[in-house]
Amino acid sequence: MPLRLRVDLDQQDSIELNPASAARLAVKWEDGLLIDVGRVRLSSRVAPVSMNVGGRIVLAQVSEHGRDCCQGVDGAISPVLLPFATIYWRREGAQAPTGSLFLPLDASPTTGLSAASDLPGARLRFSLSQQETVATAAAGATLSSQWKGHWAGPPRRVLVAFGVARPARTMTFERPGLLAGFRIDRLPVRLSDFAGDTKLPGDLLDADDVVVSHKLEHQHAWPAVTIGIDRLSRCAEIIYRAVPRSLTLHCAFDRP
Repeated sequence: MPLRLRVDLDQQDSIELNPASAARLAVKWEDGLLIDVGRVRLSSRVAPVSMNVGGRIVLAQVSEHGRDCCQGVDGAISPVLLPFATIYWRREGAQAPTGSLFLPLDASPTTGLSAASDLPGARLRFSLSQQETVATAAAGATLSSQWKGHWAGPPRRVLVAFGVARPARTMTFERPGLLAGFRIDRLPVRLSDFAGDTKLPGDLLDADDVVVSHKLEHQHAWPAVTIGIDRLSRCAEIIYRAVPRSLTLHCAFDRP
């Protein structure tokens, strides 16, 4: 059965399908691992498949999590699972590139593709489907420490994956820096997701303020910043190469 898949840099090690598309496949489904979208836990089903891509047979795994992953397509696939040495994304009408950036990539079965940043410990992910650039709590703590971060505005919610919205708040920086060549002077930070033992800055409280808190289940620290369309729309071309596994960005970058 033909499937229309979007190639996404933030996909993991299986082909993610919308439930309606998964229901059309004649495969033997099994229960998969639980996944955490922040603190929202989703069950999954997985099945082995053989996939014909451009005349090449690829063995892979499909999964679905009971929620739509993708709009306008049947599902999404990581470039790692495709039998091509090089994959290009090009944006018509993008600003003229001011430079190129080469980023070696690491692949994880749980977090997908990521690159090192100039900040020790902070990882960079890239999403061509997520509108905003967003940091996990652990990444927000790192950025706050290095760039003197402060909260700006009230808490709100940001879409993460599978239509799940998570609590976040905008952080501004007295000494903003660059991530993947883009200036980050303000950034939504997920308030309670993947903080580990790191601490986000607190608010200055008035003497009459009453603070009510509750204890959340401890999660491991995952200091990741996902670069979204708000920055990647300034890239005329993005190139993924399988060997060495890397990403090359041709974008209108900010000056240091």
